[in-house]
Amino acid sequence: MSETTQAEQLRPRAVVYLYTQTGQLREVAEALTAPMRAGGWDLRWVDVEPCETFPFPWPITRFFGVFAQAVDPEALVELVAPPHGFDAAPDELVIVASQVWYLAPSLPIRALVTRHPEAVRGRDVVSLVACRNMWYSAMIEMSELLRFAGARRVDVVAATDTRSSSTTLITTLRWLLTGRREPFLWFGRAGVGEDELARVTRVGQRIADSRRCPQDAAPVMPTLAAADLLAGKVFRHWARLVRSGQRFGSSVHAATVGAFVLGLAVAIVAGLPLIAFAALLGGTRFATFVRGFIYRRTFLSQSAPDAAVTR
Repeated sequence: MSETTQAEQLRPRAVVYLYTQTGQLREVAEALTAPMRAGGWDLRWVDVEPCETFPFPWPITRFFGVFAQAVDPEALVELVAPPHGFDAAPDELVIVASQVWYLAPSLPIRALVTRHPEAVRGRDVVSLVACRNMWYSAMIEMSELLRFAGARRVDVVAATDTRSSSTTLITTLRWLLTGRREPFLWFGRAGVGEDELARVTRVGQRIADSRRCPQDAAPVMPTLAAADLLAGKVFRHWARLVRSGQRFGSSVHAATVGAFVLGLAVAIVAGLPLIAFAALLGGTRFATFVRGFIYRRTFLSQSAPDAAVTR
């Protein structure tokens, strides 16, 4: 065996499974893996493609129409088989990059982990997410799926739009429904910013050096996390109602979807301030409890990071 062949076999390896509509998640995944590539890692990318393409930008009826399916943990989609399958090599670090759809993992990534456990079984997994700001319910579900699929270890890396919630609500909806990401009026560019991409790159450097994520790879914002967890439960109840409405025809189904949209708007306006007030009353205990809960439910096969770690 030549020295070149031996050196290639000793190079650390990783595979990235990725589904993205907007391209943002690929940007984040490239930021994460840039130090790995620079450090000599052998990187392999596998695009996860549904047989039935999801549109981007979203038509508004399709955007809200996918809600019930996205929130249903048993809903799956068919995937296009890649040329070499979804199997990961025993020595590959697995990076599963996912979007958040209605506080749940996107349907294609849920299908990957559920129908193709060979991608993660017996492997160390980095669960990478890029979203507006609420990733908590989605990553709890993802960690459960990965554990059920046989993943050996799961670390979580979360990249978010760190601007105010009111700003990102407008810029994100504009991006998703029109495809326009550029700055407008006094609003900046939609999505994960340069500072956050730089932080993700620093996380990638730690992974390149040690195959482990730092404790702050997925910073927990207690107020947002509590709102996310509560909304996740409410979404599941709404989804069951919407699915039940489908049995009674298109008019009833449309009415239930419309009621959900109205309820969502009310929750955004009134719900988050109420939770923020509860967080203020709870103080440090509230923050510590929420952080500990999130870490225990998302990080697998390791001690939960110090719940007192702050962003």
